[in-house]
Amino acid sequence: MNARRLFLAFWPNEQQLEKLHELQCEYVGWGREVIPENFHVTLLFLGNISYDMTDCVVQNLQDISTQPFSMKLDRFGYFDKTKIFWVGPTSVPSELESLYKSVRNCAQSCGISKLSKRYVPHVSLLRKSQIPTSNPDFAAIEWQVDKFHLVESRLDKEGARYYTLDSFPSVNHV
Repeated sequence: MNARRLFLAFWPNEQQLEKLHELQCEYVGWGREVIPENFHVTLLFLGNISYDMTDCVVQNLQDISTQPFSMKLDRFGYFDKTKIFWVGPTSVPSELESLYKSVRNCAQSCGISKLSKRYVPHVSLLRKSQIPTSNPDFAAIEWQVDKFHLVESRLDKEGARYYTLDSFPSVNHV
């Protein structure tokens, strides 16, 4: 079976990218830095899926309709199991929760069954990280969401590289 490692994500704009990189620089040496080109908020990790499943997901995602929304990245977090240090929202917007449920249902209807049940929106700043001991005050990063993307993760000798395969506006006229 030919398969690709895919996920749905929100990409930052240039201003958000710059602010995320500045924030990351406060923690140089605490872990392996995520390259700024890979900064994103995952909406749903799909895993390794076949080309047929990919076609099904793309077709179904075109029918999802939601309103644009904003979220505020205003807190740090740490995943013990994967040793990832991240920044994310204290409060998850209801539009984001609803969009997550819609794309999860879409993926399930295409036969993708190994999906996370708990959603923690975040931007990974460091991998293989220690838990940073300092927690400086930082200006929250405002993030406007008006589209999401189907992204492929490919590994090469320098690590993971992400490629947008398709984009979906937040408002579809269905």
